[in-house]
Amino acid sequence: MRFAIALNWLIKSHVGAVAKAKLKQHWHMCQKGKEDMSSYTEGQTHQLMDRFEAEGFTPAHITKLGQFGNLAGIKSILDGMAKIEPVGEDATRTITINDTTVAVNLGSTPKLPFDGARIEQHIGEGWSIIEKRKDGLYVDGHKVILHLSKRQKNGKWLKGHELRKELTGKPVLDANILDALLANPHLVPEDWKKDENGNTCYIFFWGTIYHRDSSGGLYVRYLYFDDGEWYSYDRWLGGDWGGDDPAALRAS
Repeated sequence: MRFAIALNWLIKSHVGAVAKAKLKQHWHMCQKGKEDMSSYTEGQTHQLMDRFEAEGFTPAHITKLGQFGNLAGIKSILDGMAKIEPVGEDATRTITINDTTVAVNLGSTPKLPFDGARIEQHIGEGWSIIEKRKDGLYVDGHKVILHLSKRQKNGKWLKGHELRKELTGKPVLDANILDALLANPHLVPEDWKKDENGNTCYIFFWGTIYHRDSSGGLYVRYLYFDDGEWYSYDRWLGGDWGGDDPAALRAS
């Protein structure tokens, strides 16, 4: 029962709703000439439609449910192999799938890093699956790489505004993923702590840019490891970016 409730909560909170009449119409269209091909009974289908109607679902959300990238995760909840762990105000941000996987709502409003901050730019939308594997961190099946501009290598550096322009159009990760990693530090790869020279890595999440009202400056947040823990801080784009300041990117 508790897994069915968890599934209902997930669908209601993160997918949306469908009108019974529309769903019936869609189901009957799909069933024409195919009744013998489905393993689901009409009674089971009507039971599901009734639950959708009770929660106020719309056809658009049923489409989103069909396109949802982790239906296997929902099945795992029903089978007792996974669970949802809402944490206060972060309940709509992150869902725990298992010990190595979380779902992150990239479309939720990012947390503000300091008083007087507001969102200048945020590119995240929809839900993404964050998974730690033996060879690193993956986002929606793509490995996350730590990217350095040529102008950051071999002792060189450049200004944050210049680097931001270089990263335009690249699959940078956003601050919601950063916060998901802070909340689940066991997912962060070990080799993110230091670079090949033994220097602390300051890993930037350029998908979210902040504006400081008092100064008008732009800021980006980063993740770093210090004294046995992972932390986050922010840096002004007028500052310098060197070889220990990579950008977190999703590999193509």
